[in-house]
Amino acid sequence: MSELQTLKCYLNQLPSTLISLLGLQQPSHLPEPVSEVLDMYRGVDRVSISMLDNFGLFEITYFKPQFMITNSEAMLLLSTRNPYTLGVLHQLMYGGFEKEPNGFHLLRYLNEHGKKTCFVARKKDLDRYSARTHSVAKDTDMSTWVESAKTINNFDLSLMHYLDFENLHKQQQALKQRTPEDLIEKLILRTDKWILSNYKQLRNNSLMIILGDHGRIKLDLEFSGKIAQWREASVPIAILMRK
Repeated sequence: MSELQTLKCYLNQLPSTLISLLGLQQPSHLPEPVSEVLDMYRGVDRVSISMLDNFGLFEITYFKPQFMITNSEAMLLLSTRNPYTLGVLHQLMYGGFEKEPNGFHLLRYLNEHGKKTCFVARKKDLDRYSARTHSVAKDTDMSTWVESAKTINNFDLSLMHYLDFENLHKQQQALKQRTPEDLIEKLILRTDKWILSNYKQLRNNSLMIILGDHGRIKLDLEFSGKIAQWREASVPIAILMRK
């Protein structure tokens, strides 16, 4: 990761950045886009976003998912006062913590300006954040990944949310089978292989973004010492790579 361009920005800059990348004029009330990202990727034909729970600066550095590390061209360190799943989704869709400021919703805005979008996630999150734009409800990461193969090349913006950790963690807590740290590592390395498969399927001149958040809730992890401090200071990230 030594050659990876690392940029600091605010999470609420992502909507305007995505809008600008797809060749549209951003609404004036949104924060400015990340100019370095526009310089690198403006003019791409489509954007495919894979959103991973419990994935941030700490996890990519500590667990080292091979495909992401090898192929990433830029990494955004995303500053936000709410790094958890629903906070990240809210800021991505609305450009901040207000709901529909000036009537804005990212996917609906893209649709109204001639862009096709698809949001693949669990039904509860779609009901909350899709604003009745085109969406597909899936309850497991495997089914989300299968759906992604049908989606990534057929929409200007596709968003797939991988969230198996929540249900698997509850099951394994009851059975006392695996620590959350082990589960996080397993899911990240598994999803890394799935995202590689997506990357191979993507048509040329596409931008792939892996967006990480801190998961649904704050976890009591068993890391200790400097590793625990490092994890505590971790921030959400967005990894970018062009196909």
